[in-house]
Amino acid sequence: MAFLSFSTRTALATSVLALVAVAAACAPAPPPAEHPHASRTTEQSNLLLAPIADAEGLLGRAVQVTADGGWTIADARAPGCEVSVHRQKSAFHAARQVDAHSMTSLAGGYANIVSLEAKWGRQNTADIDIENTELLTAETRGACGELVVDKVFVGHGRRKLVASAEYSGGVSGTVSGWTPSANTGAASKVVDDLEWKDDQAYGFTYKENGKTEPLELRVSIPSIVTEGDDVEVRFESKVPAYLVVYYLDSEQKADVLWPSNEEPSPMTGPGKIAVLPSAREKQQGFHIRAALSKPGQRAREALVVYGFSEKGDFDRVKPSAGGSSADGAAYAAELTKKLATVPINRWSRAVLSYVIEPKGK
Repeated sequence: MAFLSFSTRTALATSVLALVAVAAACAPAPPPAEHPHASRTTEQSNLLLAPIADAEGLLGRAVQVTADGGWTIADARAPGCEVSVHRQKSAFHAARQVDAHSMTSLAGGYANIVSLEAKWGRQNTADIDIENTELLTAETRGACGELVVDKVFVGHGRRKLVASAEYSGGVSGTVSGWTPSANTGAASKVVDDLEWKDDQAYGFTYKENGKTEPLELRVSIPSIVTEGDDVEVRFESKVPAYLVVYYLDSEQKADVLWPSNEEPSPMTGPGKIAVLPSAREKQQGFHIRAALSKPGQRAREALVVYGFSEKGDFDRVKPSAGGSSADGAAYAAELTKKLATVPINRWSRAVLSYVIEPKGK
């Protein structure tokens, strides 16, 4: 685990990209990625991380699409959202491979996505082999949201998640809640092999309703740092955004960086770049320094960022200053569950994977 010279607080190192665009919660969704012909002919554009028994209940729920390609479905329909459901028998076979980061989870089921990226970064894929049996479509009325689920694909089959090392040394260990199976190569591992025989929802499409002002948050940090380096993280936004920031190490332990005692309500906004650690924190002698959990061994960690456009939402869900958790992935899921009462267009979230290199290598 990396250590932060913020008194006894532990720390982060860097992100997977030199400049990372973090998610407008209500920004227009990116076009579907190119996939094999079968995926285009089935019209399926988004896959769920895990199948869901209540297929009908997904219809009409708000969808959040982040600028880095992350997807989340709200845990419930928005108050006042009304849905009429149409069922249609539809038998076809779908076999695809997709970027695991593009798969979608419910807001409360975010732990596995965080855990996967903190352990192995973002070069991970999902292989699916599905027998589709039914399509569910929705007619929505009322304030359902800007982006909402309008079609659900139902079927049975199998899904494998394959983690690939982005740097030499291969992969090892487990993802929180998952048990790895056989190796698929020197630098990859099947970390989750799921098969279901009863018909459940496994994919969806969405539609766009009226637009609202998006929360566009940009986070920038270097992609790789060396043991002992001091690190700064910068945050920018076109609208006011209150920030929750913590880091997750490869052993799934988490520590809150913001809010802190010195920065109880950290924020960014138009013309206001927020820097972690802040000027007030630096005045107290605090700084972020990259450190290895095991001497001489490269470490991978992740920075988890939440942005809120309204101060009241931030105050209701923010963690305690300097808080920590032995199960950081569950910590992320717990925080996201608290957002069930917050409209999905008023918050955004991203996971930024980074690597700490041993000094002298």
